[in-house]
Amino acid sequence: MSDNRSNYTRRLTVHITEPMDDCLEQVARQRDEPKAEVVRAALRAWLDEQEDLIGSRKHFTKMFGRRVDALERLLVITLGISLQTLHLFYERVNKKPYELGDLLEDMIRSGIAAEDGIQTLIEHAAQSKTKPPA
Repeated sequence: MSDNRSNYTRRLTVHITEPMDDCLEQVARQRDEPKAEVVRAALRAWLDEQEDLIGSRKHFTKMFGRRVDALERLLVITLGISLQTLHLFYERVNKKPYELGDLLEDMIRSGIAAEDGIQTLIEHAAQSKTKPPA
Protein backbone atom coordinates (compact mmCIF):
# COMPACT_ATOMS: atom_id res chain seq x y z
CA MET A 1 0.00 0.00 0.00
CA SER A 2 1.46 3.39 -0.99
CA ASP A 3 1.71 6.19 1.53
CA ASN A 4 -0.67 9.03 0.60
CA ARG A 5 0.03 11.08 3.72
CA SER A 6 1.46 13.92 1.64
CA ASN A 7 -2.00 14.39 0.03
CA TYR A 8 -3.69 14.94 3.37
CA THR A 9 -2.86 18.41 4.70
CA ARG A 10 -5.74 18.83 7.16
CA ARG A 11 -6.35 17.02 10.43
CA LEU A 12 -9.78 16.30 11.90
CA THR A 13 -10.40 14.91 15.37
CA VAL A 14 -13.67 13.09 15.94
CA HIS A 15 -14.94 11.55 19.15
CA ILE A 16 -16.76 8.25 18.66
CA THR A 17 -18.39 5.69 20.93
CA GLU A 18 -16.77 2.40 21.86
CA PRO A 19 -19.22 0.36 19.71
CA MET A 20 -18.43 2.62 16.74
CA ASP A 21 -14.70 2.10 17.32
CA ASP A 22 -15.16 -1.67 17.53
CA CYS A 23 -17.10 -1.70 14.27
CA LEU A 24 -14.51 0.55 12.60
CA GLU A 25 -11.73 -1.75 13.81
CA GLN A 26 -13.51 -4.77 12.30
CA VAL A 27 -14.01 -3.06 8.94
CA ALA A 28 -10.39 -1.90 8.86
CA ARG A 29 -9.16 -5.44 9.60
CA GLN A 30 -11.41 -6.92 6.88
CA ARG A 31 -10.15 -4.38 4.34
CA ASP A 32 -6.56 -4.61 5.60
CA GLU A 33 -6.41 -0.82 5.81
CA PRO A 34 -5.80 1.66 8.60
CA LYS A 35 -8.89 2.97 10.37
CA ALA A 36 -8.10 6.46 9.07
CA GLU A 37 -8.39 5.25 5.46
CA VAL A 38 -11.74 3.58 6.19
CA VAL A 39 -13.01 6.83 7.75
CA ARG A 40 -11.71 8.86 4.78
CA ALA A 41 -13.50 6.52 2.34
CA ALA A 42 -16.74 6.78 4.32
CA LEU A 43 -16.47 10.57 4.50
CA ARG A 44 -15.69 10.75 0.78
CA ALA A 45 -18.75 8.61 -0.06
CA TRP A 46 -20.99 10.70 2.20
CA LEU A 47 -19.74 13.98 0.73
CA ASP A 48 -20.30 12.67 -2.81
CA GLU A 49 -23.95 12.05 -1.94
CA GLN A 50 -24.57 15.59 -0.72
CA GLU A 51 -26.55 17.61 -3.23
CA ASP A 52 -26.75 20.59 -0.92
CA LEU A 53 -23.26 21.70 -1.83
CA ILE A 54 -24.20 24.67 -3.97
CA GLY A 55 -22.12 24.83 -7.10
CA SER A 56 -21.24 21.15 -7.21
CA ARG A 57 -21.77 19.28 -10.45
CA LYS A 58 -24.18 16.89 -8.77
CA HIS A 59 -26.23 19.79 -7.37
CA PHE A 60 -26.39 21.46 -10.78
CA THR A 61 -27.40 18.21 -12.50
CA LYS A 62 -30.17 17.48 -9.98
CA MET A 63 -31.48 21.05 -10.01
CA PHE A 64 -31.45 21.11 -13.82
CA GLY A 65 -33.31 17.80 -13.91
CA ARG A 66 -35.92 19.08 -11.47
CA ARG A 67 -36.44 22.23 -13.54
CA VAL A 68 -36.81 20.23 -16.75
CA ASP A 69 -39.32 17.95 -15.01
CA ALA A 70 -41.29 20.96 -13.75
CA LEU A 71 -41.30 22.54 -17.23
CA GLU A 72 -42.41 19.26 -18.76
CA ARG A 73 -45.33 19.04 -16.30
CA LEU A 74 -46.33 22.62 -17.10
CA LEU A 75 -46.12 21.90 -20.82
CA VAL A 76 -48.31 18.80 -20.49
CA ILE A 77 -50.88 20.77 -18.47
CA THR A 78 -50.85 23.65 -20.96
CA LEU A 79 -51.19 21.33 -23.93
CA GLY A 80 -54.00 19.43 -22.20
CA ILE A 81 -55.93 22.62 -21.50
CA SER A 82 -55.34 23.86 -25.06
CA LEU A 83 -56.49 20.56 -26.51
CA GLN A 84 -59.65 20.53 -24.38
CA THR A 85 -60.41 24.14 -25.37
CA LEU A 86 -59.87 23.41 -29.06
CA HIS A 87 -62.00 20.27 -28.74
CA LEU A 88 -64.92 22.29 -27.32
CA PHE A 89 -64.45 24.91 -30.02
CA TYR A 90 -64.50 22.32 -32.84
CA GLU A 91 -67.63 20.65 -31.49
CA ARG A 92 -69.50 23.94 -31.07
CA VAL A 93 -68.48 25.32 -34.48
CA ASN A 94 -69.16 22.09 -36.37
CA LYS A 95 -72.21 21.22 -34.24
CA LYS A 96 -71.22 17.57 -34.15
CA PRO A 97 -69.08 15.40 -31.87
CA TYR A 98 -65.37 15.29 -32.58
CA GLU A 99 -63.14 12.63 -31.05
CA LEU A 100 -60.42 14.08 -28.83
CA GLY A 101 -57.88 11.51 -30.07
CA ASP A 102 -58.60 12.42 -33.69
CA LEU A 103 -58.14 16.09 -32.88
CA LEU A 104 -54.79 15.38 -31.23
CA GLU A 105 -53.64 13.35 -34.25
CA ASP A 106 -54.69 16.19 -36.58
CA MET A 107 -52.78 18.71 -34.46
CA ILE A 108 -49.64 16.55 -34.45
CA ARG A 109 -49.81 16.06 -38.24
CA SER A 110 -50.29 19.81 -38.74
CA GLY A 111 -47.37 20.57 -36.45
CA ILE A 112 -45.09 18.19 -38.34
CA ALA A 113 -46.19 19.68 -41.67
CA ALA A 114 -45.59 23.22 -40.40
CA GLU A 115 -42.18 22.40 -38.89
CA ASP A 116 -40.16 23.19 -42.03
CA GLY A 117 -41.96 26.48 -42.59
CA ILE A 118 -41.47 27.51 -38.96
CA GLN A 119 -37.77 26.58 -39.10
CA THR A 120 -37.36 28.67 -42.27
CA LEU A 121 -39.03 31.66 -40.58
CA ILE A 122 -36.73 31.33 -37.56
CA GLU A 123 -33.61 31.14 -39.74
CA HIS A 124 -34.78 34.13 -41.79
CA ALA A 125 -35.41 36.16 -38.62
CA ALA A 126 -31.99 35.24 -37.25
CA GLN A 127 -30.25 36.26 -40.50
CA SER A 128 -32.07 39.58 -40.77
CA LYS A 129 -31.29 40.48 -37.19
CA THR A 130 -29.21 43.65 -37.14
CA LYS A 131 -26.63 44.64 -34.61
CA PRO A 132 -27.75 47.26 -32.07
CA PRO A 133 -26.33 50.74 -32.55
CA ALA A 134 -23.03 51.40 -30.82
